[in-house]
Amino acid sequence: MPDKNTGQIMQFTVQAGIPVLPAQLPAALNTIPVLTPNSPTKTLTLNEVMGPAGPTQVLLNGQSYSAPVSENSRVGATEDWEIVNTTADTHPIHLHLVQFQVVNRQAFNVTKYMKDWTALNGAVLPLNHPTNVLPPAAYLQGKVIPRAANETGWKDTLQMNPGEVTRIRVRIAPQDAIGAAPGVNLFTFDPTVGPGYVWHCHIVDHEDNEMMRPFTVTP
Repeated sequence: MPDKNTGQIMQFTVQAGIPVLPAQLPAALNTIPVLTPNSPTKTLTLNEVMGPAGPTQVLLNGQSYSAPVSENSRVGATEDWEIVNTTADTHPIHLHLVQFQVVNRQAFNVTKYMKDWTALNGAVLPLNHPTNVLPPAAYLQGKVIPRAANETGWKDTLQMNPGEVTRIRVRIAPQDAIGAAPGVNLFTFDPTVGPGYVWHCHIVDHEDNEMMRPFTVTP
């Protein structure tokens, strides 16, 4: 077809010759390392404040975005995050800077957990004090749900289903780093410099309305 501006036509001529063959693919395209946590577990909640027409607030750990930083990780560390979804919705949670591996999921008694969590933290959200952590172990129900087949590799965003505790293993190092250890920076830059990073729900109207929290990396 002639170019509408110049009227010129581009022509491709295919000639016989020696074919260029693609390189042979390796037997394994990628090796997913087995991660072992070497830092304390973080327990974090997804919270919803209901109004007469539906949720009026959706928060991470009961906090607003502007509340003091509570998620702090040491560079090189590997830590488990157990994310307790107390809401009625699935939230695609995304972490900046790093990738993580899915460990598993498990149902829990939302009503009992929230009764005790509220007794610890108060009913008014967002909280005006640091969140008092309530581990979900005593509230778990049923069997552990293994990660799905499409969740066996590195992830940076994951569905957190309602009424479930989702466990992820977060390594504060690049995806291809070997021998990451707490305090050892294997990034090509210093992630401890600057204002830090965020983790948030990837639903736009949620992340734009407080379902986002900062996290920082320390040396």
